[in-house]
Amino acid sequence: MLRYFLMLSFFMTSLFSASMNATISTVTHDKEITLATATLESSVEVGVTGFIVHPLKQNHQIIIANLEVLSYDKKSKEVTFKTSPYTGLTQNSLPNGNWEVTVGDEAIFAFAYNRALLIAPDEEIYHFLSSKIPSIEWVHPDKFATFLSYKGHPTPLKEDFRDFCVVGATGLLYLYLEEALFTLDCKSFSLLQITPAAIKREKEKLPFYSRVDKIYAGWFGKGTSELEVYDEYYLELLNQSNQKSTLLSEYNKKSNKGKN
Repeated sequence: MLRYFLMLSFFMTSLFSASMNATISTVTHDKEITLATATLESSVEVGVTGFIVHPLKQNHQIIIANLEVLSYDKKSKEVTFKTSPYTGLTQNSLPNGNWEVTVGDEAIFAFAYNRALLIAPDEEIYHFLSSKIPSIEWVHPDKFATFLSYKGHPTPLKEDFRDFCVVGATGLLYLYLEEALFTLDCKSFSLLQITPAAIKREKEKLPFYSRVDKIYAGWFGKGTSELEVYDEYYLELLNQSNQKSTLLSEYNKKSNKGKN
């Protein structure tokens, strides 16, 4: 099992560690959503995020929008994605440009996929997994725990992961749950891969392993209560955000069969 896990880890790292660029070929407007397509030689998973770059004069460029992959056609090599306002460098004191995504702009997929946050139930599992996945720059969970204290959320919400990864330019989120490692896009919370990883678990630390003793709670609202269960909570977040995921559906079927 361990050898099988290490082989899958190497494949997973090589798959997600590099960003990919493509020139936008079409742009359409569907109600309030802007859709675009581009030709991309490498396959890309649904839910992968990135951004749109618009060329300026004198070899300058500007980031004008976020993107999220909706589909990829392996035959035509055409990727379809939706766009949204870029939030990575929000500055309320400066004016916003009225940029629109146009044909010829550059789409960058899987940006910052070489940086990742790992959520694990104990220190041993955290260090084992982070040491066995090479070429990833790990953002320590202490930073995320501190971020949650600022937000007043001892129980991390989906949007907490997204906001933290936007601020920290982090592309991937790894969740170790039950006996598997789940790989997600940290901004869209879309499931990209599931890797079997049967590792002996010691005493859990909630809401996840970090060296921060206490995550301070806000007065009221979602996320302000203490997390009481580990696997069940994060699996519920996964299921809520990936209801159309065939990968997760198959995992749930196998997992439920194993419990009966």
